Amino acid sequence: MEKSRKDSKTAKNNGSGGDQGAYLILRNAGRWSDIFRLHPPGEAVIGRASSNQVVIRSDRASRQHAKISWSGQSWQIEDLASRNGTFLNGQKLEKSHSLSNSDQIEVAGFAITFANRIEGGIGETVVSTGSSAQATDDQITMDVDATNITDRRRRSAYLHGRPAASTTAPSRLLLQLAFDLARCDELDQAVDQTLQSLSQQTPLDTAGVYVWQKSSAAESLADIPLLATRQTGHRSYRRPPEPLVQSLTNEEGEAILARNVIGDGQLATENSRGEIDVESVIVAPIRDHRRQLRGMIHLTSCIGGKPLAGNDLEYTVAACEILAEALSRLADQHRLSRSLKQSQRQIKALQQRLGDKVQIVGSSKPIADVVQQVGLAAPTNATVLIRGESGVGKELIAAAIHHSSGRRNGPLICLNCAALSPSLLESELFGHEKGAFTGATERKQGKFEAADGGTLMLDEIGEMGAEIQAKFLRVLEGHPFERVGGQTAIKVDVRVVAATNRDLQAMVREGSFRQDLYYRLHVVEILVPPLRQRDKDCLLLADFFLNQFNLEMGRKISGFTENAKKMLVNYSWPGNIRELKNVIERAVVLNMKGEIDASDLVLAPAVEQGPVDTPAFTGTELSLAEIEKQHIERVLRHTEGNKSRAASILGIERSTLDRKLKKYTDK
Repeated sequence: MEKSRKDSKTAKNNGSGGDQGAYLILRNAGRWSDIFRLHPPGEAVIGRASSNQVVIRSDRASRQHAKISWSGQSWQIEDLASRNGTFLNGQKLEKSHSLSNSDQIEVAGFAITFANRIEGGIGETVVSTGSSAQATDDQITMDVDATNITDRRRRSAYLHGRPAASTTAPSRLLLQLAFDLARCDELDQAVDQTLQSLSQQTPLDTAGVYVWQKSSAAESLADIPLLATRQTGHRSYRRPPEPLVQSLTNEEGEAILARNVIGDGQLATENSRGEIDVESVIVAPIRDHRRQLRGMIHLTSCIGGKPLAGNDLEYTVAACEILAEALSRLADQHRLSRSLKQSQRQIKALQQRLGDKVQIVGSSKPIADVVQQVGLAAPTNATVLIRGESGVGKELIAAAIHHSSGRRNGPLICLNCAALSPSLLESELFGHEKGAFTGATERKQGKFEAADGGTLMLDEIGEMGAEIQAKFLRVLEGHPFERVGGQTAIKVDVRVVAATNRDLQAMVREGSFRQDLYYRLHVVEILVPPLRQRDKDCLLLADFFLNQFNLEMGRKISGFTENAKKMLVNYSWPGNIRELKNVIERAVVLNMKGEIDASDLVLAPAVEQGPVDTPAFTGTELSLAEIEKQHIERVLRHTEGNKSRAASILGIERSTLDRKLKKYTDK
């Protein structure tokens, strides 16, 4: 140990900071760089013999081919009577010659650069001689960049070459490492497995793994945090010096092996006693298949131990490749997990917002009964028929059923059967193939397909034509269907909720609605009461709509005056909740005060004085359709035949009003 400390101090004094220290930069097989440090009075013998300081594995190299030694004033190179000669800067050596910075030495087709310093002392190109033309593909010498002494191949023969018999054991360990990392779910676990594999295969004394976990590229070693270390001896881990690894952070950065680095501050870091007791070093980038730098592995061996060699670098590069892909996978998983959590938060927020839209407002007994029926029907897959006057919120009840059911995560598709002609309704429900009819320029998915796994709400089901009713009934009974113009059978999982303001029983008696379809729809019936039967729910609904429009329009209207409240309570609301919503919206838009007064409420004068004078409220039995017809006629008289204004008061579209008038005229 005492001798090792003395050698370390001597080496430090003769290190890179003085004029005597020098380096041999070797390129072997185009796969990795070996930096061999020279320091007086040592020497380096180059040749095929394994006892040499620099081993050239080629039949063209002599056992002891050339020697580099310190003459007392400079480093000298001489050929040791080799068979194929030694070349210096392209000229064959005939006698001992002094070496200068950036000199190019060629032995058996291998290029070696002599440099006084790691940085700035290496020429940009390697001088090629006639003898190098005979080198095999594995011996071709590549250009050496002055600031980037690294392997330009970047890949390990263990993973990307044809393994020799001697590589079988390392290949098995790398295969095991790949399986182990594939099972890792945490970054720390993957790094620990990699360190374990490296300690089994390489004679490392200390090891450090640096991992870059940010999306942007690292600019220097200081930017890459040290994640884990490993020691096999008594020495503690020390970070490598910046000059050794600065080239790893750029896109061309590659792995480096440096040997005989005792006392060299450019290649190793001092211990607590100010000594550099490292004999060899490996630094290798962790770079994935997208060429993204994810970190670095740093290995060292100590004085007196087995130095790190070329096969150790090969193994380290392979381990880095495997770890890089594991880190890339974990990063993708982390990113997907964050995206999923963000999507879940957005979905939750949307569901809350949607929950406000499907909120059933009211405290009266009739609406409480409806809420109870929704709660009982929603968890089942039973078909539901919702009946009620126009504007009572039948679509709202259908949405409440969907979002309270097990299909809440599936789609909710709504379709108004009265808004389409029979042929268009069939296309909307079941879809059509390209060319099925004029205007069918492409295949279209129907509402049943779109609602697969969810709920299909069909409003005004009583307006469905007889031909469509038959096909619709078959789908309700679980049979597959075909698109219009198609031949492929399509089967879906859809719950149907139908709604109507018409008396379907009366339509069955008249023969305009199929009796079997009525029975299929009438599994569960929910009758939504009109607003005039819900006591003072209109005030709760008015406040609800006022708050909603205040938020949407940025208003700060505090509420309603007493006169406005009396007016709201006494009004019969023939257009029900839809009409109330329109009245409140109009009042908020035109209001210039802090409260809504009675003068701000625009109600239909014909029905403003009290309950409507119809047999429906005097004990005579009338259908909902007849009540609707009489109310529309009253509103038209009030507007003096202005259909657009009448439709606005009724809370329906102008086209819907025209269709209803045509239906009443035909009858």
